[in-house]
Amino acid sequence: MKSVALTLTLTFCALAGTAPHAEAQIAQQKPISCSPAGGLHFVCGLTNVEDFLPIAGGRWLVGSSMKAGSAGLYLIDTSAKTAKAVSLSIAASPDPLYTGCTPPDLKGLVTHGLDVTEEPGHVTVYAINHGGRESVEIFRLDPRRASAVWIGCVLMPPGANGNAIAVLGKGSFAVSKFIDDADKQGFQHVRAGKITGAVYVWTPAKGFSELPGTELSGDNGLLASRDGNSLFVNAYGTRRIYRVPLSGRGERTSVGVDFDPDNLRWAPDGQIFVTGQFVGAPRAKGHVGWAVVRLDPRTMRITPVLRDPGSAEFEGATSTVQIGQTLWFGTFRGDRVAYRRAP
Repeated sequence: MKSVALTLTLTFCALAGTAPHAEAQIAQQKPISCSPAGGLHFVCGLTNVEDFLPIAGGRWLVGSSMKAGSAGLYLIDTSAKTAKAVSLSIAASPDPLYTGCTPPDLKGLVTHGLDVTEEPGHVTVYAINHGGRESVEIFRLDPRRASAVWIGCVLMPPGANGNAIAVLGKGSFAVSKFIDDADKQGFQHVRAGKITGAVYVWTPAKGFSELPGTELSGDNGLLASRDGNSLFVNAYGTRRIYRVPLSGRGERTSVGVDFDPDNLRWAPDGQIFVTGQFVGAPRAKGHVGWAVVRLDPRTMRITPVLRDPGSAEFEGATSTVQIGQTLWFGTFRGDRVAYRRAP
C-alpha cells in the first residue's frame, strides 16, 4: 500500500493544501447539493472520477475511481445523467497475454488513468491501479449489464508511480510514470520542473522499454496519435504538451500552456482536449481552479475552451470529453462528474 499512501498524500497535500489525513477530513464534510451551480450540471454519488472515456458511441462513459474501497470502475449514462458502480469479478481463465500477476483485491482498487478498446459485445478497459500494487489492471466490460471481468494485469516497472495509459494495438500499450515511489519529495520536484518521469511502452513479446524523449517533469496524460506514429504526453511540472515519435527516432515538438496539464482526450473534430489545474495559484475561497484548451495535433497550436475558478461543488478538473453538444468533466476528488453545453 506504500504507493497508495504516497499518491493520496501528494494529491491532497499539493492540490488541497491539507495535511496527509485530508482524505478522511474531506470524507467527513457535509454533503454538497447536486443542484446545478456555476454553469455546471452534475451526476453525483461517485468518488474521484479522475479519468473517463466514452464507449458505445458515447452512450456511456466508463470512469475510474481514485480512492481505496470505492467502486473501482463506474459506468455513467450520458442520456439519463445517472451513474452506477460496475460489478467486478475475476475471470476463470485470464487472457494469456496478461499473466504477469495474480488477481487483485477488487475491493482495494485505486484506479487512475484509463484507456479502452471496443469489439462487438464488449469493451476492454485498461486501468492504472495504485491499490496494493502499481499495475495496469485489464477488464472485459459489458456495459449493458454494468459488469466487468478481470482478465489480467501487468506490473509497472519497479518504482514507477503510474499515471496514464494509451493502448497501441496488438496487446501493446504505453504508460506514463509521474514520479518514482522512492522519492519522498517527488511532487515538490515536479513543481520545481525537475525531471521525475518517463513513458514506457509495453509489448507482449518484450515487456517494458522506456521511450526516448519522454524524460519529463511529471509525465502525466497520454494519447496515441491517430496514425499510430506518435504519442502526446503532458509534462505537468513544466506546463508543456509534447509530441514524441513512437519509433524513438526523430524530433519531438512541444507547446506550453498556463496551467498544469493533466489528461488528454480526443475531441469529435480530431483535435485534443487538454485539461488541467492551477496548482499553486491564488484560489477563490480555497478552491482549485481549472482550464480546458484544444490542441491541434498537426500544428500544436492551442485554442482556449474555458476557465473555471473552482467551487465547493466542483474543482480541479482532470479530464474532458465531448458527447454531442455536451462537455463532460472528471476530477481527482469529489463525489461527482460535471457537464455543460459546449461553448
